[in-house]
Amino acid sequence: MIQRMLGAALFNAQTYEEIEADQSALGQALGVVILVTICGAIGGLVSDIMGGASALGIILGLCFGLAFGIVRWALWVTVILMVGGSLLRTSDTQISWSEMGRVLGFAYIPGVLAIFSWVPGIGWLISIVAFFWTLAAAIMGVRQAMDFEGTGRAILVVAIAGVVGFIPWLLLLIIQWVFLSSV
Repeated sequence: MIQRMLGAALFNAQTYEEIEADQSALGQALGVVILVTICGAIGGLVSDIMGGASALGIILGLCFGLAFGIVRWALWVTVILMVGGSLLRTSDTQISWSEMGRVLGFAYIPGVLAIFSWVPGIGWLISIVAFFWTLAAAIMGVRQAMDFEGTGRAILVVAIAGVVGFIPWLLLLIIQWVFLSSV
């Protein structure tokens, strides 16, 4: 699994092909999503502790952050699949939710850097690097999983999916924020 995480983070096309083909890797992909979500939660936890958050707020933040992290991944997979598997598919594109879930789950791995988001002065920069690195890994994963010949179509799929998925993602974020800010 660690080899797959490294391969995905380093944009190894063969790694993405292997992940797509391995029907038993959905649990591993979900494990990566959970790991990345926990790293983000830890980064947020350190910030919250430094900011004087309550113990209940911290515990609920961790629990709901994890749940919402998994829901956001599932939403992302679904929207990517709708855009790339239907709207922008090629004659070679044959993809299932499980295959895309595995590929995008592993593409999340650069997000582990979010554990350092609390670092004063550069935490925001680390978060931005992690975001764009994850985005690039997702583009590579989409390209390989959807059997696109070039990267341009994969970029277009991810860009359109980002626009389409932004509203549900924003609603999830608002729900999470409202719920957690009331604690």
